Amino acid sequence: MSEHPGTDRRRFTVLVNPKIREEQRREAALRKFIKDCERLYEKNRAHLQEDADHEERYQ
Repeated sequence: MSEHPGTDRRRFTVLVNPKIREEQRREAALRKFIKDCERLYEKNRAHLQEDADHEERYQ
């Protein structure tokens, strides 16, 4: 055990915080990407449904 336990903890925090922030940034970017993909999927699905409805009417 260190004579000054707080010192080791601070050093650990300084080393870990940038990694944690980078991980949080990546997770946020990934969540945004997933939401964008879901939005695009829903938009495309709506268009495909419209196309299918349109074709059914004209057959």
